[in-house]
Amino acid sequence: MTVAQPASADEAVRPVVTRRGWQLDFTGYVQLDSIAWSEESLNEVDADGEPLNQQRFLIRRGRFRAEGRREASVGTYVGSIEFDGNTIDGSTARIQAAAAGWHYAPTRGAPPLVELTAGLFRVPFGFEVQMAERVKPFLEAPAFARALFPGNYDAGVMAAGAYGAARWSIAAMNGAPVGDLQWRGEDPVSSFDLVGRVGLSVDGPFKSRFAAGVSGISGKGLHPGTPPTKDDLQWVDRNEDGFVQLGELTVVPGSAGEASETYTRDALGVDAQVHWCLCKLGTGMAFFELAIARNLDRSLVYADPVAQGRDLRELGFQIGVVQNVGDHVQLGVRYDRYNADRDALEIEGADVIAADPAFSTLSLMAVGRYKEGRVLVQYDRERNPFGRDDTGAPATRSADRVTLRAQAGF
Repeated sequence: MTVAQPASADEAVRPVVTRRGWQLDFTGYVQLDSIAWSEESLNEVDADGEPLNQQRFLIRRGRFRAEGRREASVGTYVGSIEFDGNTIDGSTARIQAAAAGWHYAPTRGAPPLVELTAGLFRVPFGFEVQMAERVKPFLEAPAFARALFPGNYDAGVMAAGAYGAARWSIAAMNGAPVGDLQWRGEDPVSSFDLVGRVGLSVDGPFKSRFAAGVSGISGKGLHPGTPPTKDDLQWVDRNEDGFVQLGELTVVPGSAGEASETYTRDALGVDAQVHWCLCKLGTGMAFFELAIARNLDRSLVYADPVAQGRDLRELGFQIGVVQNVGDHVQLGVRYDRYNADRDALEIEGADVIAADPAFSTLSLMAVGRYKEGRVLVQYDRERNPFGRDDTGAPATRSADRVTLRAQAGF
């Protein structure tokens, strides 16, 4: 094993390790969050005994990544594995991503013309899902991204590439992302989800750049069935004398059970970003992303059209601006909104009216950074549609919070 030193301090922050023809690179970072204030926080536990306190310290992410590359006669072989540890729901350690592939780039330093990947990798939909958490300006993804693509990662195979201004990717994936609320990354359906994106990236004047894309996904989900049950005999000791009497016995009839059933789900997304450089102030970016989906929510309001007796149509978007001030300060604002069921109805007295089960969040953030370290503060003005008012009636609940994050990496 040899260690190749960089030619200059500007070329690399760390040395590159070479072993058996492979160039190995190791990176990692830790994100420590402090939820300084939360409107939802209570010094109480829920029905399952889980604490309702939100104001705490936690390790949001502790990531370690190893990447390898080896030049071939044509193209380059690549491989990577990434581990994650966190304390969000107790101490957790897991494989976050693992992939192997090959890519070909005719020009050194340019995006690959063709790239083939197999393993556990980010779902190629939109731009938010594919952005690394290490460099995201805001704390977490908007509600629609967390609902439709929970955990961001899924297993499968992908082909991608770039030619001039064009960008493209297409993948066959399990369809059960690692954050799927029901299946937890285990694919219950034999067919695969087909997902992809086509887009462009165009350089403009004065160091500006415009990028846009259209994404799509089509696949199948599974409504789990129920096993058959036998007739049962139930005894209720109504007079509490401890003796079985004929009038206290009830026959509970069995059921025939229900077979599992598949259903179709799909989504269409559009995204756009404008990047600029205000030379004396710094670089900036404005962005917009929209997703229209059917039966695709796998986290916030789990979509099961078989149980509901109808399709569930989802709609979500985000819009925001981020501006760098010099080399060490970043400011940003983002608004996102997600409707998990555009056809929802609710009953008020004798009337049936349209409901609006929409999550919305206005986020204001400020970042201070130096080299690989960042300190971030973010205020979220969040509205949750599944709250209750003082009378117990359904109402939109305020869920504002202030979060501090310290990040360090190598």
